[in-house]
Amino acid sequence: MTTPELTPGKNPFAISAPALAAAIAAEWEGQGKFVAANMPLTQLAFTAIDRIAPQKENVVEALLIFLDTDTLSYRSDDQAALLLRQQEHWDPVLDWAAKKFGHRVEVTSGVMPIDQSPELHKALGAYLNGLDAMHLAGLSILASVFSSIILAVSVVDRHLDAMRAFRLSRLEEDTQAEQWGVDEEAEKRAARLEEETRSVSSFFNLLDEAKIHH
Repeated sequence: MTTPELTPGKNPFAISAPALAAAIAAEWEGQGKFVAANMPLTQLAFTAIDRIAPQKENVVEALLIFLDTDTLSYRSDDQAALLLRQQEHWDPVLDWAAKKFGHRVEVTSGVMPIDQSPELHKALGAYLNGLDAMHLAGLSILASVFSSIILAVSVVDRHLDAMRAFRLSRLEEDTQAEQWGVDEEAEKRAARLEEETRSVSSFFNLLDEAKIHH
């Protein structure tokens, strides 16, 4: 089956990145119909065109909510070993974000919510508004998978590899697994999230191929 001319939302299915367009065409080869589970690149492109592009301001507003609940901001208050890991692995990412946005991401202990500064919200909002719908679609998935807008931005900005960011987002879960053992259901969920991360990583690599090689 050939790549459709229209999205499910009846918008033109036009992909400007040649490498991504070719990979999406390959997903459609041999498929009798669109099956989201087997066609992650197509699904992401459909989402970008039908759901992100028409309401970009609303998408950015929703993404900014992640900033005040960002995983990297919340540190252990009862496990010294975990806290040391968080400081060692998360603080360098926050240092990078502070340089990028000109404002520091505040951290706290425990689960009490912390409000990041209006200046940081504004700087992050400007960055997100500067992204195209394709990158915003992928970033939205990563922010949800990581429970961290900062880690998601680090992947889009190519500061961190997607799988490295995924592991950083799971620092607490991995530490608990080392201490208490692996939970089968948790592992299945982690595997699904890892697969989502890989799909978005592939999407970004194909989308940005021309930039990567220049």
